[in-house]
Amino acid sequence: EWAQARGMPPPAYAETGRKGPDHQPVFTVQVTLENGEAAQAAAPSKRAAEQAAAKALLARLEKDNG
Repeated sequence: EWAQARGMPPPAYAETGRKGPDHQPVFTVQVTLENGEAAQAAAPSKRAAEQAAAKALLARLEKDNG
């Protein structure tokens, strides 16, 4: 929503890592905006990692843009 409100395309998500046993994996996901801003997060599911990465990126963007 943040990117769309500023006329940017949606962010791109990429799985950058996975560790742990098959029954208890930890996924690392990076979210990147068209302008190059990016953040990374890890969680027990891809969806949760995507959400955590987006939340981290949004928090940083809001902090930087005061």
